[in-house]
Amino acid sequence: MILWKPISEFVEPNWVKLGTALPPTLFWRPKHGAIIGYIRDGELFDAKWIYVCDANKVTDFSVISSPGDNVVELNESRASP
Repeated sequence: MILWKPISEFVEPNWVKLGTALPPTLFWRPKHGAIIGYIRDGELFDAKWIYVCDANKVTDFSVISSPGDNVVELNESRASP
């Protein structure tokens, strides 16, 4: 399940201090759906840092977590009672 937050709650990282090695975020655009990427200086870029659109076209976002110990193989999940 994806937990969406309003874009008004998004805080743009300090790109100068942190660089561009941060993980991407999932953004929602009502006309085009979800895209994984970054917002920088009011513009939305995809995960490869290619310009997508103005950030004001984004309504919601969801932080992406990398897989941890809670990842379960689908076949294992189906086999257990």
